[in-house]
Amino acid sequence: MRVEECLPILASLVYCARAGLPVSLEDFRNNFNRGVMKAAPERLRPNIPIVMITSKPVPVDLTIRRESLDLAFIMDTTGSMSSYIETARRNIQRVVDEVSTDSNKDIKFALVEYRDHPPQDHTYVFRKHDFTPLVSTMKSWLDASQASGGGDTPEAVADALHAGNSLSWRPNAVKIAVLVADAPPHGLDPPLDRSFPGGSPNGHDPIDMAHKFAKLGVKLYSVGCEPSISPYKDFFMAMAYIAGGQYIPLTDPQKLIDAIIGGAREEMSLSKFSQDVQNEVQKVIASGAQPNKDAITQSVFKRLSDSGAQTTQLLRNNQPLEGPSAGALAIAATTSLADARNVFTKGSSAGSTGGTLTRKLSPIGGRISAFDKMASRPSMRIADAPILHSATGGGVGGEAFTAVERSISMDQVARMVNMAVAAAV
Repeated sequence: MRVEECLPILASLVYCARAGLPVSLEDFRNNFNRGVMKAAPERLRPNIPIVMITSKPVPVDLTIRRESLDLAFIMDTTGSMSSYIETARRNIQRVVDEVSTDSNKDIKFALVEYRDHPPQDHTYVFRKHDFTPLVSTMKSWLDASQASGGGDTPEAVADALHAGNSLSWRPNAVKIAVLVADAPPHGLDPPLDRSFPGGSPNGHDPIDMAHKFAKLGVKLYSVGCEPSISPYKDFFMAMAYIAGGQYIPLTDPQKLIDAIIGGAREEMSLSKFSQDVQNEVQKVIASGAQPNKDAITQSVFKRLSDSGAQTTQLLRNNQPLEGPSAGALAIAATTSLADARNVFTKGSSAGSTGGTLTRKLSPIGGRISAFDKMASRPSMRIADAPILHSATGGGVGGEAFTAVERSISMDQVARMVNMAVAAAV
C-alpha cells in the first residue's frame, strides 16, 4: 500500500476514536459497511474522506525487536600504538558489516583515547567520545587520533577505564568495552614507575573499575599487545575475568579488528541466554541464600547443554582463547590495586589453561576456586564447526582469529553467571 492510500485510513480511524466507535480493523470495516458514518452526530464529522475497507488486516509481529550493541574502544594512543590505531581506522566499517549479519542489529560506538599524566605527557590524560550510531563519526575520531608521547612505561589505564565507566551505556544493549594496551597502569610495578608508584594521581583504581564494569553489565575484553604486555599479562587477564570478558593476546596489529569482531559476535550470541542466567540468580537470592556461582553455573550449563544450545565462540589460531592463569585468578579475587599488587608476580604466565580448562566460580564475594576440566560434546568438534568469520591473511605461522558456531561451553555460562551475580548484589 502506498503512503497516499494509508492517509485516509488513518484519518478515518481517528474519526471512529472521536465518535467512541470500535477501532479494531474488523469492527472498523463492519461499522463502515453499516453506514454508521451517516448516522453519527454532525459535530463529530470531521472533514475527512470516507474509506471502505474490504480486505482483512495484515497481522503485525510486535515481538520482533532490534538487538542492540554498545561497543567502546579504550585505546592506548602513545607512540608505540600507531599500527593498532591505523588498523582500527581502516577497518571500523567491517565491525558493522560482519557483526550485523542482518538488518536487526543496532550498533553504537564510543572511543576513549588515553596517554599519561603530566609530567610524563602534557597533551592529554584521556579523551572521551561518547556513543554514536554513525560509523562516519567513529571513523572521524580515529582519523584525528595520533600515536604520540607517553613518557615512562606505565600509562593512565585506570583513568581510561574510569572514563569508560562513565559512557552512556544503554541498559538493554549488549555492552562490550575493548581495552587495547601494551603497558601496565601506574601503581602495579612501583620499581618501574618514576612518577606515580602508588597509582593514578586522580585516585582511580583499575581493579575497582573492572568490578564497576561488571556491575554495569559491561563485558571487558583486554587486548594485550604482545610481547610488550607479556610481563603484565596476568593483570590484564584478571581484569577481563572480573568483568566477564576475555583476554586476547595479539602479536599482529593487523588482526585487531578480527579479534574484536569475533568477540562481539560471541557476546551477541550469548545474549539470548542472559535472561535465563539472571532468572536463576534471582531465584537463589529470593530464597534468601547467597548465590553459589559454581552451583548456578553447573545447573544452567546442564539445562542449556541438554537442550542443544548453540553459540558463537572466538578462536585464536583455531583454538579457544587462553583461560586465566593461577596468577590472574589470584588478582581477580582482590578488590583494589593495592591488594592486587600484593599477589601480582611480574612475568607470571605459567599455569595458564590454554583454553582446555573451564572456569569454576565459587560463592559470592569475589573468591574464585580451582578449575574443572570440561569435556566438549563429541557432536561438535572445532574441526567440524562451521566458520562464521575468518581473519584474512593468517597464513602458516601467522595469527588468525575466527568465530565458530558450536555447543555452548561451561566457560561461557560461567562468565554470564559471574556478571549476573555482580549486577544483582
